[in-house]
Amino acid sequence: MKSFPRCSWIAVLAVIVLAAAACGGDEPVPATQDSAAVSEMADMAEMAGDGSHRGHDHGTAHELAAGVPVPSIAIEIAADPVEGWNLRIHTTDFLIVPENASTTHVDGEGHMHLYVDGEKLSRIYGEWHHITGLQPGSHDVRVELSSNNHSALSIDGEIIDATAKIFQDRRTNLSLVRDDPAEAIEPHPSVSVRLVKDPAGGWSLHAVPSNFRLAPENASTGHIDGEGHMRLYVDGEQVARLYETWFQMPPLQAGTHEIKVDLRTNDHAPLTVNGLPVETAVRLEVSEAEATMQAGHEHTSDDGHDHDHDHDHGSAGAPTRYDADVADATQTIMVSAVGGAPEGGVQRVQVDIGSVVALMVTSDVAEEVHVHGYDILRAVSDGHPAHFAFNAEIPGVFEVEFEGSGRLLLQLQVS
Repeated sequence: MKSFPRCSWIAVLAVIVLAAAACGGDEPVPATQDSAAVSEMADMAEMAGDGSHRGHDHGTAHELAAGVPVPSIAIEIAADPVEGWNLRIHTTDFLIVPENASTTHVDGEGHMHLYVDGEKLSRIYGEWHHITGLQPGSHDVRVELSSNNHSALSIDGEIIDATAKIFQDRRTNLSLVRDDPAEAIEPHPSVSVRLVKDPAGGWSLHAVPSNFRLAPENASTGHIDGEGHMRLYVDGEQVARLYETWFQMPPLQAGTHEIKVDLRTNDHAPLTVNGLPVETAVRLEVSEAEATMQAGHEHTSDDGHDHDHDHDHGSAGAPTRYDADVADATQTIMVSAVGGAPEGGVQRVQVDIGSVVALMVTSDVAEEVHVHGYDILRAVSDGHPAHFAFNAEIPGVFEVEFEGSGRLLLQLQVS
């Protein structure tokens, strides 16, 4: 029986505190940030490449307007038991909306930018991110909150970010990597993959597993049925370990590329069903103009949203094993979409596991409502709402989106 080392965590809190003097009405001031160093393990192991986007900060910032809730960010970073570093990000008053990247600023939403030693490594579209490929030695890690248009968010001229210092040595622990495939239990998992063209250049990957829980907190530990992480491959070469459903693709040269995502157990074994790997691959044609555009730096953009999708999955109205009668629903969630976006913004709604939940979606444009994880597709159009119910049997956080545009409508937290 293999034993798995405990991770040492660095917790760094960067909270913006608004202080008002009892008699003076002082201006808001940012709190100081703290960081600590940890020496653990990791250089490149069986992971080949990191899908990074190294470039300099574009230097622009968006000052929060008066009355806008001030977000905060805190980060934890731990050496992965096999290789690299596992980064966890906590935010308040800030909604991560990957599908709006490279569009206009919206108060309270956006994504994050990761910097190591002052060099931009990647965008971050979720709570967890795997960092790999660092040279031995000390490194400064910084994560900043970014507007949809890639401007760093600031208050009183100070960027809203969090920092930590780590020490990279050359040790790895391949003994924790399981080489033999792991046969999945029922219900069998699957993964859907699509590519969304970014208005600023390049593509975002949207990979959504079904009957499988992403468990970054357990990465490189013992096997647990039904959970793990994903890996991203470009033209047969692994470029990233995926902990979230959205990921910014690395720059691609002009030509035809195969983009593949597979499911992995906590101990890195490839997951199989009837002996076949659980994976999905799509092909992407990159023109010379597109290759040139993505090679440049990110820039602030007020352009309209432009999503191009390579693949659709399933058909609207197809029955699923989770279907239920609307009359049996103990909870009804209503979403009104105008111009392809949810009124009031994207909400996360708590759903009791084992309950029957109904969704009522209205829209002034024709679309398909997709409940990820449950693989439910229902048509909606002006005057014809999508009204359906299902058994909430799978725990986790699931996205409900418009399949055609990729616009996020709702997040369901089933627990």
